[in-house]
Order: sequence, then structure tokens, then C-alpha cells
Amino acid sequence: MSDHRGRIRPKMQAQGDRYRSPWSIRERCGMLAWLIVGAALFRPTPKFFNAWRLMLLRVFGATIRGTPFVAPSCIIKIPWQLTLEDRSALAPKSEVYNLGHVTLKARCVVSQYTYICGGTHDLSDSALPLLVGDIVIGEEAFIGAKAIILPGVCVGDGAVLGAGGVAAKDLEAWTVYAGNPCKKIKARQKFGI
Repeated sequence: MSDHRGRIRPKMQAQGDRYRSPWSIRERCGMLAWLIVGAALFRPTPKFFNAWRLMLLRVFGATIRGTPFVAPSCIIKIPWQLTLEDRSALAPKSEVYNLGHVTLKARCVVSQYTYICGGTHDLSDSALPLLVGDIVIGEEAFIGAKAIILPGVCVGDGAVLGAGGVAAKDLEAWTVYAGNPCKKIKARQKFGI
């Protein structure tokens, strides 16, 4: 398992201009359109309108395989930087701040109020350039309520991040973690599907 910091990269930004957006006009227009469509057609839907929400995500470029579940109160920043595999789940009030690409593999669960954060800033540079990192949550992984996953983190298959835990580094497969920063607690028994 490699150090996640090697997977964090700068988002292009005007040299030395901390007030200029690193996003292109097209990206900003897409984010604005999603903000409007999400508020009007995604968030007000009842729980059983999951197929409708998945269709809206697809229209905005999300990669969806099988039938994942996305709660209507879930917040997704950039749909075209999201991959959801079969039976993955984003619970109510979870937030995917996917400035880097976020992948939820098959049958993983992201519990309520979880914050998946794909961006940070280089605090050693006075321009504070945006840094983005891809996040992968493995098959059968479970992310507890109010947990935080930081940029560039890979959560291994079957790993558990306990409620309120903060993952700043990769989590090994089939291992239970808890705390801030999270620490390995014990192995998790593998089970077959």
C-alpha cells in the first residue's frame, strides 16, 4: 500500500493568484447546472425514487454500474467525478465533496453524515493552490456515521471506519479502524457473498 500523499495532485490554477478559480468555465457551468437540478429534481424526491436520482446522476456524467442507492439528502459536488458500483450506498446527509474522482465499489456502505473530501490546499504556498486526490472505497467496506475520508485515501475491501473516525491514510482490507486520526483496532472476518 503506497502513501496516499503521492496521489494528491494540484488542480491547475493561475500562478500566484489565490482568488482565481482553478475550474474552467465549462466545469463551473456544469457545477452550477447540477446545483440547480439537484436542488429542484434530486433532493426533494422520496426515498423510493432511487432510479430517478441515478438517472439524473448519469445525465450529469456519473458512472453507475448495477443498482447502487443514493439517498435524496446526499450531497454530491461533481457528478461526473463519481463512480458508483452495484449495491453501493450513500446514506442520508452524507456528502461527497469529490474535487478528485470518488469510486464506491460494490456493496460498500457510506453511513449518514459522512464527509468524503477530495480536496485540500497547499498551505506552504501563499497562493493556497487547490490540491485534489482520488478516493476509492472498496467492496464490502463500511464507513460509520459522521466519519471523514480525506483526499487520496483508499479504503480496502471489507475495511470498517468507525463512527466519527478520520481516515487520512489508506485503510487495509478487512480491518476495523476507529478514532481521529483512525487507528487499526482489529481484523474483520471475511465473508462470502
